[in-house]
Formats: sequence, C-alpha cells, structure tokens
Amino acid sequence: METASVRCADRVDVPAAAQCLARAFYDDPVCRFVWPDDSRRAERAGRSFRRQIDALWARREVHADDDFRCVAVWARPDEWQIPTGALLKILPTWLRARVPVAALAAYIRTDALHPEEPHWYLEFLGTAPEHRGQGLGGRVIEPVLRQADEEGVAVWTWSSNRQNLAFYHRQGFEVLDELPFATGGPPIFPIRREPQA
Repeated sequence: METASVRCADRVDVPAAAQCLARAFYDDPVCRFVWPDDSRRAERAGRSFRRQIDALWARREVHADDDFRCVAVWARPDEWQIPTGALLKILPTWLRARVPVAALAAYIRTDALHPEEPHWYLEFLGTAPEHRGQGLGGRVIEPVLRQADEEGVAVWTWSSNRQNLAFYHRQGFEVLDELPFATGGPPIFPIRREPQA
C-alpha cells in the first residue's frame, strides 16, 4: 500500500479536486449514462464537479492526497441536503454540461434515499485511473471514518459502480439495496457503515 498524506483541501484546490473526480468517474456507469459522448464526458463532468463543490463549499469537506490522485467529498451530519440557493447556482452549470433532465431528476431523487439518522455523507470518492489499486481510496476516507466512529455516527453513500462494492465492504459498508438510477439507467447501490467500536 502506498504511503500518502491526506489533507483537507482549500477552496483554491477545487479545480484540482474536480479534475481528479472527472478522470476517476470517466468510465463510471452513471457518468456514461449522463454523458454518453466519450469525447465530451471529461470536460462536462469536470465542469459539473467544480461547480457543485464550489457552490456547496460551506457544507462540504474535501479530503485528498497531496497530489490530488484521490479525492473524497464529504457532507457533515445534517449538512448533506443541497440548499435551494446552492441548487440554483449549480443548475445552470448542469444544463450547460447537457445533463439530461431525467438524470437531474434521478440525482435529486437520491436525496430520498438518505437515512433519517444523523450521518456523514460521502458524496464523491474517486481515484485517478493510473493510481487505482494503491490504497489511496481507503487512506483518503480513513480520517472521516475514524471521526464517525469516535462520534458514534453512521456513514452513508451510494455507489454507482458495482465493481466498487468490494472496496466499500472492506471499509465496513453494507449494501442496502440495488435501484435503477433512472429509467433505462444503470443500477445504484445505497450503502451504509455502522460506527465501529
């Protein structure tokens, strides 16, 4: 496992974080569904990640290794909802990035999947393709998992890639369900992690 220091990113790091996530999610089933044009997906996804992280900055923590090979975007307990004002800032970027209306509706519907209990929400976790398999994902999420354990709070997320479920299982997550992201879209997997002793 590669040794990498993990830090909370600053706002000036948003472009680097967004670029990493765009590369990490390039072949993700939901991203392929949202942006089927291979030649435009990275640019459109990068723009969307950047605007969303920036608009929600006050309600998110961005953790990354020093070289932005792996990025995790977290919402603290009771801060996972996207406020109307932030949504109004994000929506034009999504529309310019040609996110289909069905995908927008599906993404917003995922809010209903959140548990009612206080929980940390792992909004995004992505590792640049050439750095996968080096343990970076586990290292980048470890500080918040440890904090959640200390607080006795659950962690919740959904995976859009069946291939990532084994990774999440190793981190203590359990798959809750398998649901279609949107009509004709790929499945998504709500997953939850109990606080560990």
